Amino acid sequence: MWVLLPVVRGMARLAPGVGGPLLGVLLLRCVTPGWVLLRPRPPERLLAWAEEAVAVHRARPSHPDRLARALAVHAQALLAVDRYEEACAAADASAAVPEARPSPAERAHLLHVRAQALLETGRVEEALEASRNCVEAYRHSPAPAGRDRSLGSLPGALRTYALVLGVLGHTEQSVLVYEECAALLRSASFRESARFLLVAARVFSELVRGLRELGRYEEALALGPEAREALDGAALAYPRLAPSLRVMLLTNLADCHDATGDRETARTTADEAVAEARKPAAGAVWLIAALRCKAEVLAQVDAPDDELSTLKELADLCAAQSEEHDPLLGRTLDDLARCLRRAGDDAGAVASGERSAAAYRRAVAREAAHEPELARVLTNLSIRQLDAGDAESAVASAREALTLTRRLAESDWQTHHPLTARRLGALARALRSTGDLTATVSCYGEAEAVLQEHRDRPGAEAELVATRSALADALRDRAVAGTPDETVADLRSLLDLAQRADAQYVHATCFRAFNLVRSDEVAHAWQDATGEPYPGHSYPFTTDRGRGSNPAAR
Repeated sequence: MWVLLPVVRGMARLAPGVGGPLLGVLLLRCVTPGWVLLRPRPPERLLAWAEEAVAVHRARPSHPDRLARALAVHAQALLAVDRYEEACAAADASAAVPEARPSPAERAHLLHVRAQALLETGRVEEALEASRNCVEAYRHSPAPAGRDRSLGSLPGALRTYALVLGVLGHTEQSVLVYEECAALLRSASFRESARFLLVAARVFSELVRGLRELGRYEEALALGPEAREALDGAALAYPRLAPSLRVMLLTNLADCHDATGDRETARTTADEAVAEARKPAAGAVWLIAALRCKAEVLAQVDAPDDELSTLKELADLCAAQSEEHDPLLGRTLDDLARCLRRAGDDAGAVASGERSAAAYRRAVAREAAHEPELARVLTNLSIRQLDAGDAESAVASAREALTLTRRLAESDWQTHHPLTARRLGALARALRSTGDLTATVSCYGEAEAVLQEHRDRPGAEAELVATRSALADALRDRAVAGTPDETVADLRSLLDLAQRADAQYVHATCFRAFNLVRSDEVAHAWQDATGEPYPGHSYPFTTDRGRGSNPAAR
């Protein structure tokens, strides 16, 4: 009908009493056509028609129902061009039109539009209430008839409700709603299915994502072919929207293949996602998502060269985006530093690590929630700086990471206090390279105490063994370098460590230490401090507990 618009506009100018109402009706029919279009009109064109329809009906307040409908479709058109605040305002204006008596389908449609607008503006709790009310309105209303069919449907409302639940973190409930919606779409007639092309593509793609988030990988993979088929159907009618949906589906399928151990299929699917994301209609955001997925899969299949090139492209792309991408940029640069270090490029690894820390610092300046990641990448940077021979910088990075983690532990002890052991270990290694053995021993001693406090956590026992071994080495080296009295103190600390560690390496280190520092001066100092003679040539193991038993503490 849009071809008739110039004629009807001329009629409205010449005979406003007849042409004006006719123009308003025609504009509404153009925005919400009663038939299925193979290629819907561009959203900018629909918005212009909706704005014109609102203006026409505002000039004729004698038809409040038509004005309310015009404002509702105007809100929907604003949603399509990402003008969410204005969409909220238009929806509220539609609900506030005096004396308007919209049909049940129109009321449900308005609730749906408002829920979508509220979600996009971050008012998620309000969006949840609006979407729930929208679903109930469709459930308890007659099936839309006539031109009301073009305004919306129960499957579309269920999809929005499920989406809001997912954003709020209610993933299990979200998946249940998506599954209900999918069942409705499967049972729809061919004519109804033609109206639900975009809804079906979104529902099946987002259901795959929800199943992946719940760890139901096999179910998500089983749904993959149906989701691909739905996307193929939507691609013809919605060429601007289909690529982004396809990228989302493919990245989730790649993650599911990776999680189930099918790494080659995961890699092939990730490559397919990247190829789809390179299409102009997808946009940079989806290319970033696809490259991130590919990099994670490549890290699992041990393809260092491909992973390195992918991470470089991803880092460049993130750096060219807005500040909102700083956390992803920081993570990508940290992964890139890992790859460069593996390739033997220590200088490149340090430079990439420094850029990663800088990106996270910018993110922290806007939102403190990124502080744990900043502490993590600073620890990694310290290790890489140490590998590159820059011990002083390694100490500074490790100290900053430790300070951050201590502060985080004040508010969340169970999460962050165990991590202080790792931060202390990184600082201790850096300090040892500077020759500060006293500070090194102190760090390892504190790390041991932290790990003992959290021994029930996964991996803590192995970390404790490694920390005690490193502490034994540091005590041995300090014993060799100290005065007789300091040496005796370190030997006694070594014996205490061997007593509580009961580890073969610690016993061996203690044995070497006693032999390395043996001298008359040390022997006299030992006797003065303990009242016992310095141990003989053999390290005093006891045998009542079998091999690797504790040394006698004397």
